Amino acid sequence: MVKRKRSAADSHAAIFAAAAEEFAERGFDGAGVDRIAARAKVNKAMLYYHFGSKRHLYLEILRHMFGAVGVRARAIADGPGTAPEKTDAWIAAIVEEGARRPWFPSMMLRELASGAPRFDPETFAMMNAVYAAVRDIILQGQREGRFRVVDPLLVHLTIMPAVLIFFARQRALAANNLTQGLGEPRALDQFVAHMQDVMRRTLRSDS
Repeated sequence: MVKRKRSAADSHAAIFAAAAEEFAERGFDGAGVDRIAARAKVNKAMLYYHFGSKRHLYLEILRHMFGAVGVRARAIADGPGTAPEKTDAWIAAIVEEGARRPWFPSMMLRELASGAPRFDPETFAMMNAVYAAVRDIILQGQREGRFRVVDPLLVHLTIMPAVLIFFARQRALAANNLTQGLGEPRALDQFVAHMQDVMRRTLRSDS
């Protein structure tokens, strides 16, 4: 049987997936290019061919999440619906995208804790685009009289850490086989409903 030669797209995807897990487990400094290549079943030269450097690979993985969430958040902000409907949709979107990228929360929490030394202006811009969409939804709600006057950035900073911690905790519980008892993992739909309720209560106008 002749073994099929791996395509460039397949190699790129394999390196991406291997690196995402390596960075999530060990952080940027602890992650090894040799281990990433071994996990992806490619030689190290192929990693540099596709991504240029360890830092560029790291940033591309983070931007993959920022880009996906940013596109969905902007579409929600610019689309039809009331502001409360849009905040519900935004919460669902970020949780869905996070569930598709279980490596992201650990990477992001490590990076923020270290002061984001590897971020560049493009990465910051992609991250801020997510906030900008949420800000526009909150401002719409204030114009509609549905939301009280709040600082949109502080609301954003109330929601996003909870999402990151939720997924990081779920990953840690699964890794340590702690699936029963007081701290057992919660279902995604349960978490989405809870965060939507938190957002509504935080923003609701009493007038």
